[in-house]
Amino acid sequence: MKSDLRKNPLRSMGRYWLTMSDASAFMLVKSSVAVADTLRRELSDKAQVHVRVTAPELAVILLTAAEAGWGKGKASQLIGQIVETKNIAIEQRSRVFLLMREAMAKLPLTLWTQDKLQVRRELLEELTRQINFMQAEIPALPSREEVREQAWRNAIAASGKLELQQRQRR
Repeated sequence: MKSDLRKNPLRSMGRYWLTMSDASAFMLVKSSVAVADTLRRELSDKAQVHVRVTAPELAVILLTAAEAGWGKGKASQLIGQIVETKNIAIEQRSRVFLLMREAMAKLPLTLWTQDKLQVRRELLEELTRQINFMQAEIPALPSREEVREQAWRNAIAASGKLELQQRQRR
């Protein structure tokens, strides 16, 4: 092939373009599989949820989402294909959406065609909205003053119960 390019470069150029195109597509799929493998591992480790699909199946789901142009309103459906979110705590669900958003952001931009880049941004925004909504429902940790006040209230209530018990004994 090398010598053929030197002898007749115009005739062999098509094969080289095809080879480069195949290599580019292979690298896109390889990157997607790596992102899917990382996502699957993090869903198990960090979110502590059972992932229903294998890493290659997850890569296919991510590639399909990019190719089909899943955007606004498809975030829950996308996550529903990967994990069961109905019976898990809101903290875990929020973590699942966060990990999915990070994975979708890591996927190469060239997976989306030029006309579907807006859809990618809408999907990322939808995932962010879902994360913010879920995190708003999670109660914030109490401050030191609130903890101290609660301890004081508990001490008062306990001393009141002790006095009541002592009165009842007399």
